[in-house]
Amino acid sequence: MKEKSAAFSVTSEIGRLKRVMLHRPGRELERLTIDNKDNLLFDDILWVEEAQKEHDAFADLLRDNGVEVVYFKNCLSHILKDENIRKSLLEDVIALEALDIPLSMALLSELMAMPSDELAEILIAGLTKKEALQILSPCTSLVLNSIGDYDFLIRPVPNLYFQRDPYSFVQDGVVVSVMNFEARKKEPLYAKYIFENHPYFKGLKIFYGTQSRDTYPYHIEGGDVLVLSDKVVAIGISQRTSAGTVQIVGSRLARSSSVKTILAFDIPKTRAAMHLDTVFTMVDRDAFTVYPGLSETLRIWELNYEEDGTLTSIKEHSSLKECIKKVFDISNVRFIETGGGDPIAAARDQWNDGTNTLALEPGVVVTYRRNVASNRALRENGIKVFEIKGAELGRGRGGPRCMSMPICRENIHK
Repeated sequence: MKEKSAAFSVTSEIGRLKRVMLHRPGRELERLTIDNKDNLLFDDILWVEEAQKEHDAFADLLRDNGVEVVYFKNCLSHILKDENIRKSLLEDVIALEALDIPLSMALLSELMAMPSDELAEILIAGLTKKEALQILSPCTSLVLNSIGDYDFLIRPVPNLYFQRDPYSFVQDGVVVSVMNFEARKKEPLYAKYIFENHPYFKGLKIFYGTQSRDTYPYHIEGGDVLVLSDKVVAIGISQRTSAGTVQIVGSRLARSSSVKTILAFDIPKTRAAMHLDTVFTMVDRDAFTVYPGLSETLRIWELNYEEDGTLTSIKEHSSLKECIKKVFDISNVRFIETGGGDPIAAARDQWNDGTNTLALEPGVVVTYRRNVASNRALRENGIKVFEIKGAELGRGRGGPRCMSMPICRENIHK
């Protein structure tokens, strides 16, 4: 990683992207089978080598546009070099796997002696009973006796390439997520250890995710968090983020940042609209992609806070467009509809993340090439579109925004 000066600064969705966190998909995706894909939150099985090529091309496109790419796995491997950090993280991971004490102790002993890069691979790709028996000393374990050779002692985290969800950078701090589904609960755990222990992240504010109350059922996921400006953050009330958490996070941000307004978007609680950024993203200073019909069914509340985090008002808005005009203090807002507004094209593109754009700077975005109608609509509205292949990556139900977490953007509000 490069210099640490101004390393963390995300005050908008569209400021020129300077630094981003990615995870290159790996062996964890090879763990997907027709039998376990649903529990691991996948609709299909990916061709891993092709997904890696697509992801590498995505990372290269970002670099070609002046973006520094930081890899999550490298950060995890780095902190695992410290014996105390390694032991603490492993104890937390093993506790989540509900192993018996003899097996836990035997597994901990072997993993403590493993090179950090190999251990990072296991924490991400998982460890089966068959693989564990190759390294474990004999132990009296009911778990080992009762599970099959290909059952997991440490479960994989195949959704990790969707780096948007386990945490959200807001200004000079981060909201560490509390994931709704069991399959993703270890991702924010790894992220929290990185942010608390990696020297690059020293001094990073953690707004949410470290206090005793920051756990089930107070869910929040990064795909529901949109940093609209240095004063306004939108958060979806969704399948994966609860209304109570929105209010708590708003208070924390108000106390520790310049954000004093939260827009709470109540979106459909469905797989196709799992996060706010699957139906609504910002692409320019006055322009947003939006799934057709959302503005007619959406409920949206404006929450205003004092400097000390006290909530002073909650106001429901009847019009998404008028709400955006008010909080941005602008006279006109452009909504660019997914699929160009055609209901069939919109439904097809929505399933393939046509609304899930990643802004490189105002009016410049990255999208999947397959979303032809949506990309055409963006260009017709003056948006420059960089297209990437996503035939395999998109099978996981996430687009360019889902796969990336900006760490630093240029401040457009100066």
